[in-house]
Amino acid sequence: MDKAYEGKNVLITGATGFIGSMLLKTLSEKLEGVGRIYCLYHTTPPSQAYAYDKRVVWIKGDIRKENWDIATSWLQEIRKDVDIVFHLAAYTRWDTDIQDQVHANTLSALQGATLVATFEKRALFLVTSSYWALCNRSATEHIEERIYQDSTAESELEEIVTKGGSARLSEWPNAYAYSKNLMERLLHQRYPHLPIMVARITSVTGAWAYPSKGYCNFSISLPAFIRSIALGGVKHFPASMKTAINDMIPVDICVNMLLANAVDPSNSLFQVVHCSSATRNIPTLGQVAEMAGHISYFENQYEFDEALAHLNEKQAKLNRVIVEAYGFAMENRFIFNDAQVRRPLQWMSQDALAKFPIDVEELEWTAIIAAMKKELSLLATAKAA
Repeated sequence: MDKAYEGKNVLITGATGFIGSMLLKTLSEKLEGVGRIYCLYHTTPPSQAYAYDKRVVWIKGDIRKENWDIATSWLQEIRKDVDIVFHLAAYTRWDTDIQDQVHANTLSALQGATLVATFEKRALFLVTSSYWALCNRSATEHIEERIYQDSTAESELEEIVTKGGSARLSEWPNAYAYSKNLMERLLHQRYPHLPIMVARITSVTGAWAYPSKGYCNFSISLPAFIRSIALGGVKHFPASMKTAINDMIPVDICVNMLLANAVDPSNSLFQVVHCSSATRNIPTLGQVAEMAGHISYFENQYEFDEALAHLNEKQAKLNRVIVEAYGFAMENRFIFNDAQVRRPLQWMSQDALAKFPIDVEELEWTAIIAAMKKELSLLATAKAA
């Protein structure tokens, strides 16, 4: 890995998010030979972030605009120097309309691909997607590392952007999921000859090892679910959750997968990788919940409502909100195949794998969840103090 990144210059969007900040931290602290690390920010730059690392450069921009609204002087340098673009910036809220989601998640990726096509080097455009993008498919099939193309994306985009319609939104659990699926299909249609890698990331959890086991942002998706059980008193769930599969990946393993696959020697033009674990090593969502705290299952809505009636008002409300928010995941078993993302195991040395682990077969989920609970306890204690 060190040799593969020697002298490489990278551009990151979303460097202040959970995954993006871990990517930046890993590049800065573990890859001494990497060149410049350009990080796009939208409003206020992190004033002291990585001030000690002169390779890290913060650049103002807006991913929703042409050339990501990067100043001309910086644009010239980036076009000349950058080898890899990690486009992680996204709008992940589930409660916004499809127009906002498409502008933030779909059109921004298309703007990025158009920009990267003008680079002097044959730069890789690695754009992160979500496993939610494929949740319109049957839960009985394994999801492959490919684009599920149907050649209708252009007409869907036109309906949404120019006519204010919702196109096929009803086929997905939320607008975020649909915007990511639309992004995948449009990139595939418009840029089949660019070196593009779509990385579908499943639910990100606390870290396996780096910077410490359990290190986490508990405001996002699955970690918020775990927090609600461990600290929030949420304890009643539908019986379907016992066997549901909600694919997940520790944040540091996810980042290592992105880094390793970005420089894999077998990279071709358009390709897809899954930052996932469910084909090899994952507990059910029910087992994850049981690791987080004491819970109970109910077979029907009547039993569920009766159980909530015995909680205080605040706990009952939170319990209902969590079940409604994660209801889709509690009823399905989506498994994402991972042959492509494991390619680096063929060339990474044992030292490299120790430094940048990517093999999900080595994960111990009980240890990860336990470490996340410990992290939660420390955060709660600090907040109380």
